[in-house]
Amino acid sequence: MGGILPLVSLGALFLASTTASAPTDSATASATKLCVQLQIPVPVVATNYHYDQPQVDSSIDAMDWTVNVTTWSSSNFTARITGRVDINKTFEIGAQLCVPSQKTSKAGILQITTPGLGFGREYFDVEVDPRQYSYVDAAINKGYSILSYDRLGTGRSEKPDAYDDVQIPVEIEILAGLTKIARSGNLLSSSKAPSATNNASAEFDFLPTKIVHIGHSFGSYINSLMLTNHPDLIDGAIFTGLYPNNIEATDPLNVLNYNHAFAKESDPVRFAEYGSGYFVLDNEETLQKLFFQKATLDPALLTYAESIKQPEAVGEYSSEDGNPLAPAPDYKGPLMFFVGEFDNFVCNGNCSGIYSEAFARQLYPGVAIDDLTYYLQPNTGHASMLSTNASAGYEVMLEFLDFRGL
Repeated sequence: MGGILPLVSLGALFLASTTASAPTDSATASATKLCVQLQIPVPVVATNYHYDQPQVDSSIDAMDWTVNVTTWSSSNFTARITGRVDINKTFEIGAQLCVPSQKTSKAGILQITTPGLGFGREYFDVEVDPRQYSYVDAAINKGYSILSYDRLGTGRSEKPDAYDDVQIPVEIEILAGLTKIARSGNLLSSSKAPSATNNASAEFDFLPTKIVHIGHSFGSYINSLMLTNHPDLIDGAIFTGLYPNNIEATDPLNVLNYNHAFAKESDPVRFAEYGSGYFVLDNEETLQKLFFQKATLDPALLTYAESIKQPEAVGEYSSEDGNPLAPAPDYKGPLMFFVGEFDNFVCNGNCSGIYSEAFARQLYPGVAIDDLTYYLQPNTGHASMLSTNASAGYEVMLEFLDFRGL
């Protein structure tokens, strides 16, 4: 879940040299990372829809919306469509680009991370004991460069209309747009900030040799759908918190299982920028229920999750019915599904023995047999990067990439 942490103002370019954990292989020449804050305009052309649903302008409204869309007599969201919304806009996306402080053999490989619902990019760059929990540090220590961004409506990204703008088709095209900008080598120059005044700007002004996508939960879902429409944009992917399985999991739209509050009412200072249609998970107890497993729960990480949580837009939920997972037959790169053993959201609390290779191959028939795989992180819930065994999971993920030349 996203973050309200001290960052530079919007549009400013900020360079930091940050100590990472000790290098874990010979590819890394230094134990530091250089990071720059970016504000990237991303043009989007997409087709959204307007849905008949209650307005959310208070926490009472948030509960009313929840009951309205989940009761037995309610119509699904595709039946609630009242009109088409053609999107042709440019959205500002907040991002952070980090590179190894010295050249490595993998520095040209750029990883792009996409967080799930309720999180921003801080999910991948945990500030509680980063040597143990920061995926960004783990990737840097292996020599990679990494771009972390806030999805639309979260963190330092633009917060547009939560009903008609912040929907899945737009988020797919934002991810595709960011990837195209990165692949063209224009991340730094496209940012709404000075690009040549910094002594180390050349470190960030590079043309990636390969691009890998790392997603979590809803972010993995967006990634998967992006590969249906844009199969040639990336060279490999790891989808955490997403798992093809052979059980009928709990309907992810059944938000009666959640406790949402109107964002601005929940915290008028922290969420002052958020208007109608944005709600937030209300407290640590809800976060624990949805994201954690007691065996690998550090209370400090639960408190951290509460401190960085981000609002969710109504449109993200209403657009799910019309955008189900779909095959990406033309994607041919390697792909790993990575999930916590006791993921409550994906597998009703037990993911052991339910992976469906047939379903996975239906989604990705063009991926080589040995390049389509899965991994169960032991004793872990939905937020695997906020578990006490996170670093062991990172080793699995990064070894999967390394073995395949990524």
